[in-house]
Amino acid sequence: MSPSRSTEQLRAIIRTQTEVVAGDLEPEAIMQLIAERAQELTRASAGLIELVEGDEMVYSVATGEATPYLGMRLNKAASLSGRSVIESRVLRSDNTREDERVDAEACRRVNAGSMICVPLSYREETVGVLKVYAPEVNHFDDGDVETLELLSELIAAHLSHANLYETESRDSRRDALTGLSNRRAFEERLPIELARAARSERPLALVLLDLDGFKGVNDRLGHPAGDEVLRAVARILDSSRTADDCFRIGGDEFAILMPETEAIHARTAAERVANEIRSAHLGDGAIGASYGLAASTNRDSEILVAAADRVLLAAKDRLYGRREN
Repeated sequence: MSPSRSTEQLRAIIRTQTEVVAGDLEPEAIMQLIAERAQELTRASAGLIELVEGDEMVYSVATGEATPYLGMRLNKAASLSGRSVIESRVLRSDNTREDERVDAEACRRVNAGSMICVPLSYREETVGVLKVYAPEVNHFDDGDVETLELLSELIAAHLSHANLYETESRDSRRDALTGLSNRRAFEERLPIELARAARSERPLALVLLDLDGFKGVNDRLGHPAGDEVLRAVARILDSSRTADDCFRIGGDEFAILMPETEAIHARTAAERVANEIRSAHLGDGAIGASYGLAASTNRDSEILVAAADRVLLAAKDRLYGRREN
């Protein structure tokens, strides 16, 4: 890295520190700012903060091209970010296509040709990573590693007394009962995916799924039984190919986003999920599932949701002979 660029990056880090102090930012805002600055200073296509949740790494903050993948989960033991946590050291991959340490499928999905992962520590424990990636190989150099190390220290310095990595912070977009992404995450994600669909002229499919017979389970068996039904449905959704794009949006209502998916293929996937729910004999066999599907390259999220909702209501009409509110 040239001296001029090194000086420029150092000044940018100092400016970042000033912004954090002067703005009296909340922990989430600090993470967002530093992820954005990490992407900017390393000329990366994406900046991320991944946090550890059990045996997984979770995209908890995402910028740039990684934004649509907010909430994505990786196997800790099979990803470079997970290895960085386990080994508590900086790891860099100059060519993910040939690096056995990375999650190759995830790298292809997010278009990461090279990346850097820097551990984040909290109370003497490595709890996540600050990560950047770029589509081309050999994008990063030693100066970029140094920049990320400084930014990671900045996070630790300003958030040492905040509950940055506590459950309530990282679960702000996570449904507490089922572990799926929640309505807030859905409402943030949908316009991003619609914008991408419009740019690429590829469809985005949306499935709204509603459980049949759920109220009866609550009435007959009690709310704990109803809660177990919801958790079981979440496990079915989580095991599907759309696991990173499933949301509990309220009550017994779920949403599934399928980027770059034609309606015919989305319908096949939705029908498979609905059949799995019906075959699982949940709530003493009383639970079924109805769904509505819509696909579009239109940027208007309200139009897409309304279209899927109309199809869902029609499905409910056919099942019950009346429209349920």
